[in-house]
Amino acid sequence: MVTVPGARRTPEGVLWLDRCASTNIEALDRLSVAGVRAVAAHEQTAGRGRQGRSWHSDGSLCLSWIARPQFELAHGGLLPLMAAVVLADCCETLGASAMVKWPNDLLVDGRKLAGILCEARTETHGWTAVVGIGLNLITPDAGWPADVPGVALDSLIGDVPDRAALADTVVLALDRALPALATVAGRRRVIRDWMDCAAPIGTPLRRGDQVGTFAGLAPDGALHLRTPTGIEVVHAGDVDLIHHQSPVTLDTYEG
Repeated sequence: MVTVPGARRTPEGVLWLDRCASTNIEALDRLSVAGVRAVAAHEQTAGRGRQGRSWHSDGSLCLSWIARPQFELAHGGLLPLMAAVVLADCCETLGASAMVKWPNDLLVDGRKLAGILCEARTETHGWTAVVGIGLNLITPDAGWPADVPGVALDSLIGDVPDRAALADTVVLALDRALPALATVAGRRRVIRDWMDCAAPIGTPLRRGDQVGTFAGLAPDGALHLRTPTGIEVVHAGDVDLIHHQSPVTLDTYEG
């Protein structure tokens, strides 16, 4: 067992840090440490999203799960979709219904409840990924920053669960869900489950100056955007849902 100052390892393999800059960085540093399945922090000082955006981590569950897939990296684009479905299911069990937003955010009435970011590392024999999760548990006393249309579990379900117990539940659910991506049937099921939690086909979307409608997902998890010129396949980038009064950028979380 590796001893880390200010940290404890639960029997479930979730390493808790009192404080760190980024749980994703901490997890990436421990990919070769046997028994560590995830890294979580009570306080995170430098959580961030895509394109340099910051993540408002006060009162959040900050968790980075280590995935060791037994399938090709070509299917790695489905990993954040799978994680989003798992997290949505966990929230549903707690009494909070959330919509998934491509590729991996959770929204409630257009406000961001959670975000996810996957980072992969190739190795001699296969690859490994870290899935960073930021789930809002407690509404900030001062409210949400003007540029963060957030929502937290406490405003949806009242009392929130113990943070450590919730982390263990999420990690166990992710561990159980991962093998599905190794089969064609499992990958199709993940896409189907994600679609069941997402905005309906035909929902208006904006990508930069381009406006189209949601036309489903490709087998690899890419977004299909229907435009006047046909179907555009979007593998990455920012897409807005424009049927909400306050569209939320499709940002992802990096722990």
